[in-house]
Amino acid sequence: MAATVSLLAACGGSSQSRTPTASAPTSPPVTFSVAGRVSGLTGSGLSLSLNSGPALAIASDGAFAFPAEASQRFTVTVTSPAAGQTCTVSNATGASAQTDVDTVRVHCSSTSYAVRGTVSGLAAGQQLTLTNNGADPVVVAANGAYAFAVRVAQNGGYAVAVASQPAGQTCTVRNATGAGVLADITDVAVLCASTSHRVGGSAAGLAAGASVTLLNNGADATVLSNNGTYAFAARVADQASYSVTVGTQPDGQTCTVSNARGDNVGADAGNVNVQCDAVTHTIGGTLSGLLANQQVTLFNNGADPLTLTANGAFQFETPIAAQSAYAVSQGAATSGVSCSLSNASGSNVTANVSNVGLSCSTSAVSFLYIPDYGNARVLGYRIDRATGVRTDLPGAPYAAGSNNRWLAMNPAQSFLYSANVGSSNVSAYTVDSTTGALTAVAGSPFASGAQPTAIEVSPDGRFAYTANSQSANVSGYSIDQTTGALTPLPGSPYAAGTIPTKIAITPNSRYLYVTNQNSNNLSAYSIDATTGALTELAGSPYALAGQPYGIGMHPSGDFVYPVVYQAKLHAFRIDPATGILTDTQPGGYGTSGSDWEWLSFTTNGAGTVGYVATNQGIRAYDINTTTGALAERSPFAHAGRYQHVTTNRAGSRLYAGDFHAIYTHILDINPTTGDLSPITGSPFSVGARPYNMVVVER
Repeated sequence: MAATVSLLAACGGSSQSRTPTASAPTSPPVTFSVAGRVSGLTGSGLSLSLNSGPALAIASDGAFAFPAEASQRFTVTVTSPAAGQTCTVSNATGASAQTDVDTVRVHCSSTSYAVRGTVSGLAAGQQLTLTNNGADPVVVAANGAYAFAVRVAQNGGYAVAVASQPAGQTCTVRNATGAGVLADITDVAVLCASTSHRVGGSAAGLAAGASVTLLNNGADATVLSNNGTYAFAARVADQASYSVTVGTQPDGQTCTVSNARGDNVGADAGNVNVQCDAVTHTIGGTLSGLLANQQVTLFNNGADPLTLTANGAFQFETPIAAQSAYAVSQGAATSGVSCSLSNASGSNVTANVSNVGLSCSTSAVSFLYIPDYGNARVLGYRIDRATGVRTDLPGAPYAAGSNNRWLAMNPAQSFLYSANVGSSNVSAYTVDSTTGALTAVAGSPFASGAQPTAIEVSPDGRFAYTANSQSANVSGYSIDQTTGALTPLPGSPYAAGTIPTKIAITPNSRYLYVTNQNSNNLSAYSIDATTGALTELAGSPYALAGQPYGIGMHPSGDFVYPVVYQAKLHAFRIDPATGILTDTQPGGYGTSGSDWEWLSFTTNGAGTVGYVATNQGIRAYDINTTTGALAERSPFAHAGRYQHVTTNRAGSRLYAGDFHAIYTHILDINPTTGDLSPITGSPFSVGARPYNMVVVER
């Protein structure tokens, strides 16, 4: 191509050069193939589409290629998911000029995570549209929190872009891309401003007839076919940031970006330079200190993600051009893993680099919060999981309302809420991210319905809901994302059954389910994506086999499990389009044992094993991740008289509250079998009957 072409897209890669086929004397069509690799696929039914074309069925891990070719730009989407899994397309969109693309990556997992963030600076009355990985559009009409409906598979990637800008403003995404996802993504910030700045530079060394595609903040794909100056078509908002990477490399060459990142931009940036060369050098080093079942992801020059799962030598897949620079940075890591880099950057490189050092260590600290039901306070502990030492958090215990019985935390782990049965209100706290200490939110406590027995926060972090046992309804609140303060939702409270007790919300924050203890059923609602208001679903309430005291949500969001006091566990399939439930086994799943008083349910991170808190021990069930069906394991997974079970965020550790002995057990979950084994020092005395617990791991 003879000119620089600017396109709105995301990312890609290269394989070999293609010769355009002329169909007319002018403007010959230029096409390229699109291919990639799939990993983690275990379920059946996965299919992909290129530019909304025919579906390509994917049966197993490995390489794939679309039979049709693309012209100028491409977008790869999932047209049919794999059974029981979430599959995420990374490097899903991009542009090219003649060069084949082979860097599309599809990661599948039964574990998935939310992608969300905040918008600031948006003018009143304006709106913008965001996409993730070229799909899942979200319209944002006000400043504050937003969340994508489609979750990202574990170890998948995300690329958030502005699909449509507000009138008279430019919005720019910060922390727009990531890979190796291991937890909810909460920091994708969008800044809007009426003033904006150009980002560009110069290209050198690009061979005649070759082209390279650049990306800014993972989007605005710009194809360069000549050396010299260039600029991205999309400007960046004033005080926003830019991050320039290579999307598609030229055939036979490698291009490397220098001065690739800038923050708090207050003027045009014209020094983001690109050096291309046929001579390249590899970048690598050595990892130490990582433990079994841990991982960490690295980037070079803000791109080329490399996920490491074992100590030893490593090397990035994409080399750098001769005489260019490298800058290695760390991305996602397993919870508790802290790493430091050495020899992480260099310039004017003339040889392979192998001395980048990555040294990791694992912190083993848990912050544990317990409602002290009889003393109107919240207990807080720091537990060192390596030594078993338990100490009080600074300032603990923390004052709460009367007969506080249930705690909940927002996904960002910045706010904690206590449902106070006796005073019919909610206490709110901010959480110190370093020490775990709680501080009361201004205006706390906030009024609720009569005697709230539970509170839950939506997975997108925008709304909170209480189950009000004596007013037979559910109160809803919006959460101030800065202060944590609660404001009643439109139409709140919402009618429920007799003595509503516990709440579960789907991971995409679309549907909410409430157990009604004395009407022996389950109420189901849709959640308005804008206001958070609840609307009861057709078919609700759903009959249960006795009095429901607890409820658990499958990590996939495909199933919900009400727990019946009379030793029964129901498994309902959730229709993803409507939220309507189908009972997979009417009458519920019982037990071959004699235990009773079933009260709580949770699963491991993969959703393959479920755990029930009972009066005699923890019952474990194998879960069919396709159907949601349960198969009881015998004997008890762990002995004791349990009120509540929950897990850490990764689902790799179980926290079980012994209601009668006033202990909390902390048990590692075997990643393969789901079997439980106590950590050092377990069980831990907690000074109050643990109706429930909230856990933060550092």
